[in-house]
Amino acid sequence: MEVKPPEARVARSGQPRIMGNVPPKNPNFTGRESLLSAVERQLTADETTAVLPHALHGLGGVGKSQIAVEYVYRHSGEYNVIWWIPAEQESLILAALAELAAGLGLEVGPQANTAVPAVREALRTGKPFDNWLLVFDNAEDIEAVRSYFPNGGPGKIIVTSRNREWERVATPLSVDVFDREESISLLQRRARGLSAQDADRLADALGDLPLAVEQAGAWHAATGMPVDEYLQLLDERRPEILEMAPSPDYPLPVAAVWDISLGRLSVENPAARQLLQICACMAPEPIPLNMLRGGRNVQITPELDRVLRDPLLLARATRDLSKLSLVRLDHKAGTLQMHRLMQNVIVARLDPEERETMRNAAHLLLTTAKPGLPASPEQWPAYLGLLPHVIASDAVGSADGWVRDMVFDMVTFLYYWGAHQAGEDLTRRAWEAWSEQSAEDDLHVIRITKMLGFYLQQLGRIPEAAALSEQAMEVSRRAPIPEEELINSMLQMAGSLLHRGDFHAARELSAEAFERSNDLYGPDDPTALSAAHSYGISLRANGDFRQAKEIDEETARQRQLLYGPTSGLTLNTLSALAVDTREAGDFPGARALQESTYQTYRTHFGPTNAATIRAALNLAICRRRAGFPEEAAELVEDILERFTTRYGAEYPETLGAALAAVVERRIAGRLEDSRRLGRQILDRYREIFGEHHPYTLCAMVNVAATLRAMGEVEEAERLDTVAGNRLRADLGERHVYTLAAALGRANDHYARLDFAGALEVDSATLPLLTEVAGEDHPFTLVCVANLSLDQRGLGRPEEADRLNARAVEGLTRVLGDQHPWRTSARLHQRIEYDATVIPL
Repeated sequence: MEVKPPEARVARSGQPRIMGNVPPKNPNFTGRESLLSAVERQLTADETTAVLPHALHGLGGVGKSQIAVEYVYRHSGEYNVIWWIPAEQESLILAALAELAAGLGLEVGPQANTAVPAVREALRTGKPFDNWLLVFDNAEDIEAVRSYFPNGGPGKIIVTSRNREWERVATPLSVDVFDREESISLLQRRARGLSAQDADRLADALGDLPLAVEQAGAWHAATGMPVDEYLQLLDERRPEILEMAPSPDYPLPVAAVWDISLGRLSVENPAARQLLQICACMAPEPIPLNMLRGGRNVQITPELDRVLRDPLLLARATRDLSKLSLVRLDHKAGTLQMHRLMQNVIVARLDPEERETMRNAAHLLLTTAKPGLPASPEQWPAYLGLLPHVIASDAVGSADGWVRDMVFDMVTFLYYWGAHQAGEDLTRRAWEAWSEQSAEDDLHVIRITKMLGFYLQQLGRIPEAAALSEQAMEVSRRAPIPEEELINSMLQMAGSLLHRGDFHAARELSAEAFERSNDLYGPDDPTALSAAHSYGISLRANGDFRQAKEIDEETARQRQLLYGPTSGLTLNTLSALAVDTREAGDFPGARALQESTYQTYRTHFGPTNAATIRAALNLAICRRRAGFPEEAAELVEDILERFTTRYGAEYPETLGAALAAVVERRIAGRLEDSRRLGRQILDRYREIFGEHHPYTLCAMVNVAATLRAMGEVEEAERLDTVAGNRLRADLGERHVYTLAAALGRANDHYARLDFAGALEVDSATLPLLTEVAGEDHPFTLVCVANLSLDQRGLGRPEEADRLNARAVEGLTRVLGDQHPWRTSARLHQRIEYDATVIPL
């Protein structure tokens, strides 16, 4: 990783330009000067990463995070950017880096799969800011955490971890317990009036473990208990704690000192202890106080119910917990946080029934804090605040309907936020748990089954997705579920059929859903509009662009009335309408419509939103078809980079962008680039969709055009023949893909100077095009222009001139006199008609 040499690091006075998520400075921080100096030496040497792993056989409580916090505050003036990243869960890393994107002022949206790659690139290049410091706190999964490190750049990284394996990838610093003087100093700072002799006795009993020393100091400050009495309590607690066989993740002194505090709490404020038990079932991350305040309608225990219903009693309970250093209150952020070791101690003391009660209580409190619509970016920070607690509390294991609704909203949020792999993981956990707890016809089981299928479909795992969608459809047909849920199952199954390549079955099912929803709810109902939009997709996939256009025009009008002109649902249908318009032959009209739709997406959703990028791809194709290949090519390359960075090369939408780039590169004369990319994505289409999927065959036709342009006619003809035969068998001879493959085959004949063969294919194709698309469709006129060249090649100039004049006049009329196809026809040049993947 490239770094600046030590002498290039110029210390600045004041604060960094950007500093975020750093925990508050500990006013009682004591000692550790040699370790802080070692961190500084390591960060100013060649190594970019300073790692602070636990050195005492995995025991916690030695203060790794506190050392990192202290270093940050002492050296904050030396960095332009400092960002603290909780690293125990991958979703926390994503959230912190996405937030950093906004802090850096990057022109990206809040979605993780856009913001995180942009942040890593900005840090790598040092633009807009160099000299940065990242702190990955509690980073136990080495490979997962390292994947989020910038690939070089003018900055530094600190990692805190208990995992000794970090020694393989960075030079670690061993963090040990306090020396005795540090223990005494901290105890006397926390407990004024404590003698050095008594502090020494306490420190010895606590093994100089920093966390235990801090807790004992807080106890003494709060109670004034004589040291002899406290030591006696420690001795009395030790046998009981040893019998509990506490986790090796925390040492005996910590368990003992906390047990004393918990015992007092049980007597003086039992509700506060119960509140602590609930928090112990959540993640060791900030817990929103609003979530606790929202618990006034939750029934847990009589003592705690009374506190949750009274803001003053709740404030007193949290204050008592903070005074004993059992939690850390952050009034500015409105959160409280528990140390993970504290959570372990508390959970270990609960019997199974108590543990279940408190975990259920945690789930119910989470439901009271459930944010609004998961698709709304304004709600995403609230979802991110709850996500680690949903995971840590094992909310997916709850059979409560409200909790399941909350989990479903969370996995829906993860899709919109762009954390698709994290969303699939959480959805799968919920699906496995709910399927085991409930019957297959349970509404929540059906919904989570469909959601898992949807995630897998988005991730390109088509067979797995299809099996789940089919299962949900079969159960929905016979289960006593609401009618709109059955219609939703039908629509998802139709989408699954399209991804499997069964376009005819998809059309039949979406038509059934469309008719059923219209009969039940009327054409202006949201469920009916969703069914209408889905029906339009199936019609387009089957090549019926005129009927799809009629459906989408009405759907767009109704959605504008219901949701407004800037709604994502409205814009989605308008974008579909542009495809209908384009494929029906009105290239200029399609471009005008999609230019407007795209600009609305940019204005209201931002340029990096996934829906905006999809709209941009549609626009690029509309621009190319309208005769503006340079504008189209520039946009397509940008889209391909964005989709690849966000989703990876195997993502279905990345493949669609790559296929468009194959065409644009061929048109621009970048034949080698077009061929190389074409072969790559053809392999990916085969792997993801299968050898015989219409999209794979469509890719074959486009790759064949590039090979033909490079003189590799034999291979081009092989691809066109394979694709054409299969498309004719599966979709029929009248489908646009079949006709495009036929045009390619005619061009193969022509390239081999087999004019008779070209004439035979073009002559058979023209009447089909005229019938399906109309005599003035550009596709039909391209066939006419090519047919004139066949006739000319066979020495029939009069017929050739007649056909050419018809083609030139028609292309001029429908596309204008500057369109490349019109120019090619006028110059008697062969025209290629690309096959466009219809968005599903």
